[in-house]
Amino acid sequence: MWLSEQLRANQDSMSRLDELHEALVELDEDRTLGLTQELIDCGEATPSAILTTCQQALRVVGERYERQEYYLSALIMAGELFKEVLHLVQPHGEPLVSLEEPVGTAVIGTVAGDIHDIGKNMFITSLQSFGFRVIDLGVDVAPEKFLEEVRQSKPDVVGLSGLIALAVENMKQTVEVLRGAERQLGYRPPIVLGGAVVNSRVCRYCGADSWSTDAMEGVRIFQRLVQAQSRISRR
Repeated sequence: MWLSEQLRANQDSMSRLDELHEALVELDEDRTLGLTQELIDCGEATPSAILTTCQQALRVVGERYERQEYYLSALIMAGELFKEVLHLVQPHGEPLVSLEEPVGTAVIGTVAGDIHDIGKNMFITSLQSFGFRVIDLGVDVAPEKFLEEVRQSKPDVVGLSGLIALAVENMKQTVEVLRGAERQLGYRPPIVLGGAVVNSRVCRYCGADSWSTDAMEGVRIFQRLVQAQSRISRR
């Protein structure tokens, strides 16, 4: 008797997790938050299960955006919904519950002299939805701050964001600082430029490894760079 009741409870929990996944994919804020609260209140799903479900839903949103089934605003809204779910699951700011094993670590920041963060934040949400651990340095980030974080966290990829023309020179300076410290760091971290100000010419000028102005294309670039790093390390 107890076993059958437990089985029914587990099935109900899985059903609610499936509903949560669907609600977030459909960008239904009320339903997403309501289901999250239900799962928390009844205690039938762990915080990790809730967040993993939402992470998988974000991945679907990203794929729909890539297929041009969703607009850019959908990516932004999905990211904001995930943050609201996170606040419900971890209301007191505890460390993020471990989800899936991260596919890689990325350090991201908007370079010195630029305070724009909407594009950066959207890209970070996209990376997280595809399993990346992301260290967000914020905006107006000096080259030395990038270097210090790279020294500490040894990321697989570094992302430099910029929206205004001034950002180009600061991207170049940041790349030079990181490249000049390769012996000290013990490796050569791949560097990717992002934002409306970048193109192939800017990428070459700055000495970066790649560039993108599209969030999902950027995710694919980061995935390829992590895979390339993994192949190198196995040699």
